[in-house]
Amino acid sequence: MSLKALVADDNILNIRLLRDILIDENFEVYMADNGLPVVEMARELLPDVILLDIMMPGLDGFRVCELLKNTPDVKDIPVIMVTAKTDGNDIRQALDIGAFDYIRKPFDEIEVVARIYSAIRYREQQNKLLEFATKDSLTGLFNRAILMELFEKELSRQERCGSDIAFVMMDMDHFKQINDTYGHVAGDTLLKEFTGILAGSVRQSDIIGRYGGDEFSLILSRLDSDNILLFCERIRKIIEQSKFLIGGDTISVTTSMGICVKRPDQDITAEDMIQNADAALYRAKNNGRNRAEMTQSVS
Repeated sequence: MSLKALVADDNILNIRLLRDILIDENFEVYMADNGLPVVEMARELLPDVILLDIMMPGLDGFRVCELLKNTPDVKDIPVIMVTAKTDGNDIRQALDIGAFDYIRKPFDEIEVVARIYSAIRYREQQNKLLEFATKDSLTGLFNRAILMELFEKELSRQERCGSDIAFVMMDMDHFKQINDTYGHVAGDTLLKEFTGILAGSVRQSDIIGRYGGDEFSLILSRLDSDNILLFCERIRKIIEQSKFLIGGDTISVTTSMGICVKRPDQDITAEDMIQNADAALYRAKNNGRNRAEMTQSVS
C-alpha cells in the first residue's frame, strides 16, 4: 500500500516540485493551493504526512497546524512546515505549535525525502508504543486499564444519548482443566483462537477487552435491554459450536456470561456495574455453566 502525502502551498511550482519528489518515492500525493481545505482533506484522506507552506492565503501554515493538532482524528499525523524564511523565530513557532520538522526552500531532494521518512518512522514508533500500552500482548484486545477508561467514556456518552448500555463479564468454562491437560502454551493458543471468534461475533461498535486470565469483557451500546440478552446468547452459541485444535486434539469449549444492563435514567457507577456483571457470571457458573445471566442495575 502506498504512503499518502498531503501538500499545501500557494505556489504551483513548489507543489509540482514536491509532488514529483514524492511520486518518485511511490507516494500518493494530494494537493491544496491554500490553507482553508487542509483540515477537512486530512480528515478524509488520513495521509501519512502533511507538508504545509508557512505563508499561504486564507489560513497560513501556523494556523492550519494549530487546527490539525486540535482535531482528534488527525492530531497525530506528522506535519512538516515548508518555508523560505531563515528567521529562527518562525521555525521555533512552528515547532512550538506541534509541527514535527521543517523544510527550507529551495528544496534539496535528498533532504526532503530524509525528513519525510524520519517523520513517518517516528509516527510508526509512537503507534507501536501506544499499542503496547493499550493492548493485551497475547490477544491483541484492549487491556483492563484501557477497557475501564473506555467504559467510563461510554457511560458518559450513554447519559447524553439516552440509550441502554451493558457490561458483560465472560470466561471459558473449565479453562483450568484445559491448561492442566494440554499445558499453558496450548492454553494461550486457545485464548487467541477464542479471541478471534469473539471478535468476529460482535458489532464494530462493541468494545472488547481481556479483563484478566481467561476472563473477557464486552461493552455493548445501541441495544435495548430486551435484545442484549439475545445478542449475548447468540455469541455463546457461536462459541459452543466452534471447534478448536489444541495439542493435536479437536475440542469444543463453552462460555459463561454475566450481564449488567443500565438504563439511561439509572444512577449507577461503572464499578457497581462491573460488580453486578461479575455476580451474574458467578450465578451462571453455579447454574450449570454455558449460559448467560443478566441483571438490571438498581438505581
